[in-house]
Amino acid sequence: MTRRVAGYELSLDEGWVLVPDGLGDVDAWAREIAVGLVPPGAAEAEARADDAVPHLDGAETPVVDPVESLADRIADVARSASDSGIAALAVAFLVRRPALGDVDAMLTVVAQAGLSADAFAADLERLVAESDDPSSVYAQAIDGTVPAGDVRGVHLMVGHLDPDLGDGVAHLEERVALGVFPPGSPDMLEVTVIANGVSVFDDMAQEVIDLLAGLTVELEAA
Repeated sequence: MTRRVAGYELSLDEGWVLVPDGLGDVDAWAREIAVGLVPPGAAEAEARADDAVPHLDGAETPVVDPVESLADRIADVARSASDSGIAALAVAFLVRRPALGDVDAMLTVVAQAGLSADAFAADLERLVAESDDPSSVYAQAIDGTVPAGDVRGVHLMVGHLDPDLGDGVAHLEERVALGVFPPGSPDMLEVTVIANGVSVFDDMAQEVIDLLAGLTVELEAA
């Protein structure tokens, strides 16, 4: 009997926040979340900590409101979900140090009908092999198993050229793209996690696999 993916649920670890469906006012929601995450006086505390290290030019560290900064980043994540136009796309973000006013990583989950593990892995391999973008500096295949099924995917390190950092200087982005294949089903769940830098995770591939221990898939007979 063929069983199709009818739904899924992902229980997230501490620090992760799920973006709710059908947000009416993205900016208001993002600010509400940021206010709840950033402790009072965080901006002044971070500035004092930074000023404890002498600046070569003698300048003081400007005080940036982490609530406003974090709210802007959260709103960007929320809008990326609505702008994608993909139905039933789950989006979440990770904030480990709210006082810095930034999002550490973004996660997306979406069901894909009729895509086998071998076909998905081949698509990823072809994407890496045929890329003419010299910014792809690292790629490693991932194989594993979680309660929801077998896992196939790739761990990528991507360098984005950043003119603000100087000519030829790249900002490194770490990314994991995985397919979760429930047993007895021709469908899969595509999971993508993008980290804001290379110091967010000690072992990103393994931590994403561990995160998927909280993934529950609902199957129904076709």
